Amino acid sequence: MLTIRPSTIIRKNSLFAKSTAGAEANAIFYTIVQTAKLNNLDVFKYLKLIFEAYTRSQNLDLKAYLPWNPTVQQICGK
Repeated sequence: MLTIRPSTIIRKNSLFAKSTAGAEANAIFYTIVQTAKLNNLDVFKYLKLIFEAYTRSQNLDLKAYLPWNPTVQQICGK
């Protein structure tokens, strides 16, 4: 069975970032996803939680949404 490593996929996808800002946005997104995975979170639930919280509030306490926060673990855990 042939598998492609995530770092290879990310490197190839980065070729199509049309600007430095786009490449940086990709890097931030991939970092958030991998950190969620390392903390045994459901990535979709975690991203949904972050985006919904961001759209509801201008004064977001970021510490409350870190992947290792116990509340986040309870809401988004696998």
